[in-house]
Order: sequence, then C-alpha cells, then structure tokens
Amino acid sequence: MHGVGVTGAFRKGRAPAVVEPAGTDKTAAATPPTEVRGAWRRVLRFVLGIVLGAAATWVVVAASGGLSDALDALRSVDWWWLVPAALFEALAYFLSGLRLRRLAGESAVSPAAATGIELVVNGLGLLTPASPAEGLAFGASELSRRGLDRRRIGLALGFSQWFSLRVFLLVNALNLCWIVATRDFPVDSTWPLIVAPVILVLLAVTAFLASRPATMERLALIVGAAQFWKARPDRSERRAGGARFHADAIEVAGPPGRRVVLMGLSVGSMLADIACLYFALIAAHAHVGFDIALLAAGAAAASALIPLLPGGLGVVEAIIPAVVHWYGPPVSAALAGALVYRALGTFLPAIAGAVAVVALRARRPPRES
Repeated sequence: MHGVGVTGAFRKGRAPAVVEPAGTDKTAAATPPTEVRGAWRRVLRFVLGIVLGAAATWVVVAASGGLSDALDALRSVDWWWLVPAALFEALAYFLSGLRLRRLAGESAVSPAAATGIELVVNGLGLLTPASPAEGLAFGASELSRRGLDRRRIGLALGFSQWFSLRVFLLVNALNLCWIVATRDFPVDSTWPLIVAPVILVLLAVTAFLASRPATMERLALIVGAAQFWKARPDRSERRAGGARFHADAIEVAGPPGRRVVLMGLSVGSMLADIACLYFALIAAHAHVGFDIALLAAGAAAASALIPLLPGGLGVVEAIIPAVVHWYGPPVSAALAGALVYRALGTFLPAIAGAVAVVALRARRPPRES
C-alpha cells in the first residue's frame, strides 16, 4: 500500500567538457568521499533494519510456541486457498496499473506495461535499500522512454501515490469507526474515535483546497518566500507558476468524473490486496472477518513506514499476528497466515518486478532524444 519529485534524472543535453589537471585520479574523482560515505550509511541502515526486523519476528515466533510450532502451522496451511489469494494480489497490481495508465495517458502506456511499472515501483521498489526511491526512479525512466515529459511523469507518479495514500486513510478511518462500534478494540478505543473523524475531515478539506487554483498560487508564494538562499521570482511570477502547475495537475487528474474512477481503481486495488491477506489467513486456519484483516493490514502498512526497515520486514510479520490473535486465532496460525501473505503480497511481486524490469527494457527500445 503505496509524491515524487522528478528533477535532474531526466534533464536533457550534455554537460560542458571539463579539463582535468595533469595527474588527476579519475577514479577518485568519479567517486567522491561523500558519495562513498552515503552508500555505506544506506547499507548500514539496511542491515540494521534487517536485524531489527528479524528480532521482531523472533519475538512472535517465541510467542507462538517456538520455531517447531510455527513450522507446524506452516505445514498445515491449506494451499488451495492460496489460489484466490494470489489472484486477488494480481488484481491489485492490475488495477493500480490501470490507474497509472489513466494518469500517464492511455496512448502512451499499455495495460501490461503499466502493470509492469507498478510491479517495479511498488513490488521490487518496496524491498530496495532506499525504498521507494529506486522503484520510482525506474518508473519515471520507463515513462520517459515512452515520450512523456518530466512534468507529466512527476504528476502521474505523484498522483498515483496521492490517490493510494488518500484511499488508505479513508478506508482505514472508516474501518476503525466500524470496528470500534461493533467489536472490542486491542487498545483504548478513545484515540480511534478521535483520530478517525479527524482524518475524514482532513481528507474532505484537502480535497476541496486541492480543487482551487488559489490554493496552489498561495503555496507557490510560501515556497518561494521560504527559499531565501537563492534569487526568487517576484510575487506575480510565483503566483502564475502556481496557477500553471494547478492547471497541469487538473489536466492529468481530469474532471470530477475521471477522478472518481481513479479513486475507484485505488479502492479496488487496496481491497484486493486485503483480500489476499484474508484468504491467506483462511488458508492458515486463522479465520477472522474481512474488517479484522483490513485492520491488521492497516497497522502493518503503518509499521512499514519505519525508515530502517525495507518494506517493514519483520515488523509487519509481528504486527499482523498480534492483531489477528487478539480476535481469537492462535498466534502460530496468525503468523503462518502473515508469512504466506508476505510471500504472495511482497516477495512474489518483487520477483515479478525484477522480471518486469528486463521485459519492459526489451519490449520497447529507448526513444531518441
């Protein structure tokens, strides 16, 4: 469950030639020390995340009765239930691909290519050390190869994330209200009764503000004023730039009817992913309602935002069983369902995304600049 800034990666033209002094070490110049230190920091962060995730998973394994009980629960999985689970996960990526195609332009991207890009951005890109930057960079590169300019690429990928985030907040806020009203809640129910209505109000207010050109004009003035370290255009220029950006954004998102379709595709994609978890839990004999599967997935998606953990590895596997177990099923069965869901909803799309990288590059040669 999935803004992007597309800037220097797609600038056209050549840099002016630089005359190097005699004796310059070109290898050292090509890899500045700051870049090396940055790469090591990313690797260290990735390793620390894996260690923390493994520790969180081990805590759940211990709570389930130990490794032998966890393996027994995996062996008892009814694999036939994984067929609908896998089909729903495929449907989730197909629907998000259709959303990207509508945003990027139906003449520029086929449904298959759009689905492949989604598998790279939100499948393979989820497990990369700098997630989701690598996936978004590939998606932007692939759209550029299909003739889209930088502004359209940024808006298409940005709106794709925008709709995903808003649907995630909307559906989970409504589900929180439903669960608090009909079931016991794992923690004090006061905070969801406060947070859920606040989220719904914020979604309504931001939707209204985003539809008005004046909002983007004022935002352009604020951003321009904040950039005190460089020369700034005058107020009229900044206001005009904000208005142009709003016009471009409305052109990509389309009229209200088209935006409803985009929201519908986003809702469908999200619910299809939840259905994958729902059937994975059934397969593991951890039967809970669809609303509980949605609650567990929502909590897991929030935990996946932890910067150290690529894709929330380890923590997601701990959160889902904890939430599911609260509503009755054994921890071992809930853990087995969570592991199966991760295999179908995270690792399989990542593998498919790696295949899509090769297939997309082979299918369409780069356009000439």
